Amino acid sequence: MATTLLTRQQIIQTIQDLPAEALPEIAQFIEFVRFKAHSTGSTPYTPVALGGLWAGVTITEADIQQARREMWGNFGERVTL
Repeated sequence: MATTLLTRQQIIQTIQDLPAEALPEIAQFIEFVRFKAHSTGSTPYTPVALGGLWAGVTITEADIQQARREMWGNFGERVTL
């Protein structure tokens, strides 16, 4: 507990020594750390196994060319909405 208080006091002193222009960035960082601390336990990360996702699928050179045509077909053209 004493170590925690000492650390808090050091942090507070360091913040007090900073120029006023740095305070918005410090406040933003503190808010980020607070969000991270509160969200860690509420939404646990569960990895998804993707092994075998493409099993049995054969992708040919023609498939790749077709996909490229679809993706890049209108590249550079201006679209008006």
